[in-house]
Amino acid sequence: MSSTTNKRERQKARRAERLAEEAAKQQRSNMQRQMLRIIGGIVALVVVGGFGFLLVQGSDVSLGVPAATVVEGTALPTIAGDLDTAIGATAPIVEGANPDGDVVTIGGEGTPQAVTFVAHWCPHCQNEIPSVADWVTDGNLADGVELVAVSTLQDPARPNWPPDEWLIGAEFPGEIIIDSDDTAAEAYGLTGTPMWVFVDADGTVVQRLSGEISAEQLAAGSALAAGDTPET
Repeated sequence: MSSTTNKRERQKARRAERLAEEAAKQQRSNMQRQMLRIIGGIVALVVVGGFGFLLVQGSDVSLGVPAATVVEGTALPTIAGDLDTAIGATAPIVEGANPDGDVVTIGGEGTPQAVTFVAHWCPHCQNEIPSVADWVTDGNLADGVELVAVSTLQDPARPNWPPDEWLIGAEFPGEIIIDSDDTAAEAYGLTGTPMWVFVDADGTVVQRLSGEISAEQLAAGSALAAGDTPET
């Protein structure tokens, strides 16, 4: 084999080595970039998650107002089947605060009430509240009946937080109680949201309904609270 041939073979070998080194270098560079992207993504998730956690941790379920308290009476039983043993019972008197800190009372003698227990994250409540607002605005609530929404089962990590902004945004046309520790809900035997409780002027429970209700059911309940005979 001639020296020229040997030289060419050595040159080919060196080129092959350089190409292999460049390929390995490129591979290492690609891996480093990929690792940086992964690390960057993880850091971003940690930062966003941590920020969200801090926001939730910093959310006050009380919305800065006093928790509801039972002033008088005993808790109503939960609704079980078609027979509601709370009908005819005296509604417990519960005092709570609206988002402005003003006292709002449910139960007791004097004013008949239609009370709805809602959760800001509840899809059925989200469906119902705007319909109720339209219904009441159209003048369908029985004369003299006070409409009250009890915002309960609060959870800053779930949709429509804070609940007062949700209710105000939906133009709820009644009073609002912030039930930050579920005291009012437990006193009225809540099993799920929404739940309606109709109380007459004597402070007696005349009807309770669990779940979304129709305009006809709302009309009948408010008529019962007002002491009228519902239309059939």
